[in-house]
Amino acid sequence: MKNIVAIYGGHRRGYNSDVALDYLLDAMKSKELNIKRLYLTNMDIKPCKACNSCFKDGKCIINDEMQNVYVYFEEADIVLTSTPIYFNTLSSRLKILIERCQSIWSGKYVAGKSPISRKKRTGCAICVSGSNMADKDFECVIKVLDMFYKCINAKLTDKIFIPNTDELPVDKRPELIIKIADIGKGLIENSRG
Repeated sequence: MKNIVAIYGGHRRGYNSDVALDYLLDAMKSKELNIKRLYLTNMDIKPCKACNSCFKDGKCIINDEMQNVYVYFEEADIVLTSTPIYFNTLSSRLKILIERCQSIWSGKYVAGKSPISRKKRTGCAICVSGSNMADKDFECVIKVLDMFYKCINAKLTDKIFIPNTDELPVDKRPELIIKIADIGKGLIENSRG
């Protein structure tokens, strides 16, 4: 059984970044999968306080839904993220979740007691922009996501960049939907878990 954590980073449910992640998950469907969907807009995840408490024991002192997310990461074989692009970077909700992974980083590199193991995971990032951005314009967001995936011991094997959704939404692009499905099938076949 493979465990998948799917992180929906958009502020509005059912829009392009959600739709793209749903297509990816649809292609991955199998009786051998356990999928945990995290709709960040509906979750109580507070920002990191930069208090450095996690430097002592790798544990975050903020008691909110992020405590469950650490467990989901530990169990995950595949971690998926989707985010709309705002000012050339990811959504604020996803950024808050990523910053709360400071305890994982601190646990691994400072305290020697990470809240998740060094189990190898696989990752895929979906980035959606309403503007007609060139691929190089997604570089800022990928730098952040690459560090996030490294922190949770996941190899970011696939990146799906989708520009110009203001003009052409994800669900109106049959070739893109096929590409997303192919990536989803490949993630299942090639996952590290």
